[in-house]
Amino acid sequence: MREIGFGLVFSLAMALSAFLVAAWPVPGQPIAAFFPNGTSQPEMARAVAEAGGSILQLDPAAAVAISVGDGRDYAASLYRAGAWLVIDGSLAQSCIRQARSLANG
Repeated sequence: MREIGFGLVFSLAMALSAFLVAAWPVPGQPIAAFFPNGTSQPEMARAVAEAGGSILQLDPAAAVAISVGDGRDYAASLYRAGAWLVIDGSLAQSCIRQARSLANG
C-alpha cells in the first residue's frame, strides 16, 4: 500500500514540476497574472502598472491580466503587486479559451 501512495505522490509532483517548467514566464514575452477572485479591472491595471508592465488584455471574469514587461524581475514585481500566480501568457490564453469553450457547450 505504501508503494501505491508513494507512486501517487511522486506522479503528482512530477506533473506539477512539468507544468511549472512549461508555464515559467519568459522575460519580454506576454505574461498572465492571476489575481484573487473579485479583483476589478482598475485594480489589475494598477498592479500591472506598479510592476512596470504594459497591459495587453484584461479579463475581469477570470481575474487575469495578460501583460508584457521588460525587466527580468517583472514576474516577481507582479507577485509583489498582488498576483497569486504568474505564468507564460500564451499558455494561459490557451487554457482560458479551452475552459470557455467547454463552459459554452
